[in-house]
Amino acid sequence: MGVRIKEVRIRNFRSLESVDISFTDNCILIGANNAGKTSFLQAIQIAFAGSRKINGEDIFIKTGELLPMDRKAIIDVLITPTDENDNEVAEFDDVWLEHFGELRSEKVTDLSQFVAIRTIIVFDKVRGEYEIVRKGLIDWPDDENIESYIEYKQIRITERLLQAIPIFYMDAKRDISAEMKDKSSYWGKLVTDVGLNVEEIGEIEEVLDRINNDIINRSSVLKHLVKNLSEIAVTIDSGDESIKINPVSRRIRDLNRGIDITFKDKDAESFPISNHGMGTRSWITFLTLVAYVTWKITQMKDDKIPYHPLILLEEPESHLHPQAQRQIFKQMNSMIGQKIISTHSPMIVGQAEIKDVIHLSKHQGRSKISTMDVTELEEQDLRKIKQEIFKTRGDLLFARAILLCEGETEEQALPIFFKEFFGCESFEAGVNIVSVGGKGKYKPFLRIAKSFNINFYILSDGEEDTIRKVKKDVREVFEESGPVDNIKYLNDGYDFESYLLNEGYSEELNIAMKQILGDDYLQNYIAKKDNTIRGRLKTDAICSGCGQNVYEDIYRQYAGEEGVNQALLDCIHNNKTAYSSIIADIIVNNNVENKIPKIINDLFNVMEQSLKIKI
Repeated sequence: MGVRIKEVRIRNFRSLESVDISFTDNCILIGANNAGKTSFLQAIQIAFAGSRKINGEDIFIKTGELLPMDRKAIIDVLITPTDENDNEVAEFDDVWLEHFGELRSEKVTDLSQFVAIRTIIVFDKVRGEYEIVRKGLIDWPDDENIESYIEYKQIRITERLLQAIPIFYMDAKRDISAEMKDKSSYWGKLVTDVGLNVEEIGEIEEVLDRINNDIINRSSVLKHLVKNLSEIAVTIDSGDESIKINPVSRRIRDLNRGIDITFKDKDAESFPISNHGMGTRSWITFLTLVAYVTWKITQMKDDKIPYHPLILLEEPESHLHPQAQRQIFKQMNSMIGQKIISTHSPMIVGQAEIKDVIHLSKHQGRSKISTMDVTELEEQDLRKIKQEIFKTRGDLLFARAILLCEGETEEQALPIFFKEFFGCESFEAGVNIVSVGGKGKYKPFLRIAKSFNINFYILSDGEEDTIRKVKKDVREVFEESGPVDNIKYLNDGYDFESYLLNEGYSEELNIAMKQILGDDYLQNYIAKKDNTIRGRLKTDAICSGCGQNVYEDIYRQYAGEEGVNQALLDCIHNNKTAYSSIIADIIVNNNVENKIPKIINDLFNVMEQSLKIKI
């Protein structure tokens, strides 16, 4: 049996003015740069191992506000018991119960046990600096009463008590070459004490002494260097053998200074790790952390100390190619303990469970945390979100806004119109333009937009059935009609290509067709297809013989200007993939005015007002 960090509440820490989050065993933090992911990880680190220096910059202030010296930051942590299968239970086992002692509390409603620890960052007027204070909470207060709650336990939060929940933090700036020179790194902590007894150390150090002497005696260069350096004894009374050169470390405790790692792949020679790229060095640093965590767990098991590792990883994908990112996620998942991983990698997010993803966004200097409530979603909905977004379009989870459309032509054309209107690429503005792959397929994307507070916009075809399905999806997700201005429907039942033709872009469509299919293609198409059967239409007439509805043939009619336009539209529909990538370019380059179709221009105006895009 064990424990779990179930919930964390943060008040007034950096940009985290007020955030509450429930934890799973493998939390994945996502969000744009500067959304507050690092601040969140460091708040957790302070709550359990507040060794880092704190100051006024760690306290939330509003834009233009002077920091009030009486403002304090609060980090509340709720710890609950679990069974051997990591399911939450009502009581701690005997080991954890003894460890927590009087810090344990019980809910009034069902007497289930918990431990609540508050970390306070407060300004000490006497010392003139901020300090960290930890207290045990008697209850787990309601949201609105967190800052006013002051019912504390008398028991002191000791270092020994927190050691049972060790924090292992690895930031994004990691390099094994640097870690090997740092005794405080996970590498340094592992190799400084190699686990030998006194007798073994003495024997090995005698051997190391002999190796050093042998190297010196055999090297004329080193003997010459020792002789000259020994001249220091002339001015400093330091004895006859004041200078010694040690080619090899003479003390076991100093072995970490001389240890090197070499790495060889199947197609290359073995090279020191410092000669390899940052991806390999970053990955080796992570694996060093894995080694350290497993070693510490073994020690705590042997000492019969309860333990629940809390592993904080910042951008583990740094410098790694996509396949390696997938592999390192598997390695992270296999680690014992609770993990909180911040990432910008769609590859990692694509492998995560939906319930584990925590989205951070920043609005007016405040970080906001969002998760997706999967409890009310059916298995089919979860599968669609996982397959259609997480696995294939994970990058939109990091977007500031998403612009949804139905087909491939829109997905290819809208980025070009976007650049013409806003003067920048859509990705520069944090906007993802996404084809949902057909009518009635908006719902998974709308669920993501709602859950993670991502602005959404829709350009929809104008068929009656399509409009009805879009409105139904919006109503089911938002439980209301939704933001009407964010959705534009092509008028008169048109699809995108029909709309362009009706808006007067027949010349541009003709140019596109000729570029793709040749100058004579349209005439040849009309000559071949005019007056041929397009399909069959069900009528109201009933057959006297079989009693079924009578169907009549529908013929292509390509005579006159209207017929030529219909033939042009048919050609485009039949070759949509080829046209998609060039139609918008031709429209923009072929017009002095009307470079952007009206309905799209209207939608971009709505986006400009709400997103305030400035490049």
